Amino acid sequence: MRKFFALSIAVILIGASSGCGPGTSSHADRKTDAERQQALDDSVFGTMTGTMARAKGVEQLQQDHKDKLDAAID
Repeated sequence: MRKFFALSIAVILIGASSGCGPGTSSHADRKTDAERQQALDDSVFGTMTGTMARAKGVEQLQQDHKDKLDAAID
């Protein structure tokens, strides 16, 4: 029974460690950031990405205004 248990653990450990490496896809198969962004824009979430970009722009404008006010106070 002990031999069976030890053999079972060894097989499980070997099996678990054999498939843990990085994928074998080539660099040509990977999409660039622009391709991924274009695919996202073409999906159903495309309108939401535009909304998020506009929100980030508004946030940056508010931060710039705050920085100017802080500089004026100092």
